[in-house]
Amino acid sequence: MPRLTGPRLLAAALAVLYVFFWLWYGGQGRPLSDTEIRHYLARFDEIGPGDGSLRVRAQFEAWMRKDDGNEFFMVNLIDEPADPAKEAAYNEAILPQLFHRASFPVFMVRPFADFIEPEGHHTWDMVAVMRYRSLRDLLNVIAGPDAQRLRDLKEGSVAKTHVFPAHMVFSFVWVRFIAAVLLIAFGVALHFALRPFGWYRR
Repeated sequence: MPRLTGPRLLAAALAVLYVFFWLWYGGQGRPLSDTEIRHYLARFDEIGPGDGSLRVRAQFEAWMRKDDGNEFFMVNLIDEPADPAKEAAYNEAILPQLFHRASFPVFMVRPFADFIEPEGHHTWDMVAVMRYRSLRDLLNVIAGPDAQRLRDLKEGSVAKTHVFPAHMVFSFVWVRFIAAVLLIAFGVALHFALRPFGWYRR
């Protein structure tokens, strides 16, 4: 059996950290079951009607029935917030729940000029893309215990918005690969920093 040395222990610790990251980041899960679909629909009925919620409920039901369990990206076309205080409160309430589920903003951009556009189009103030680990994660947030408060804050935080889910077709941003490279770089730097110590080499 190989002797446990400092470098071997460091490599093992980094490997365990990466496994935890891989499990947290997810993105390849199982589709929603019929039981889960009924549960989330019942929660939507319990929360009650809101601004356009009956239509949204039908859209969610159709989406849930064709769920593949994998990650997706929510594209948000946004007008400036109707109430900046509510926007700040909404972000403060929802972002920790999303981050806990490996959901985060991929990017946010603000248009600075008009270009090619169809007649009668609406000019948006901002475009934001959010990554979600799964539809299940999104539903656990918006149909969870804080659903009513989150909905109230959301409806008061934007003047107008257009939101739709999308699957990634291609991207140069490979998060799992980037995380592995950063972890390896950290491990190499830590290895050279610890080499002078005798207890690390033994």
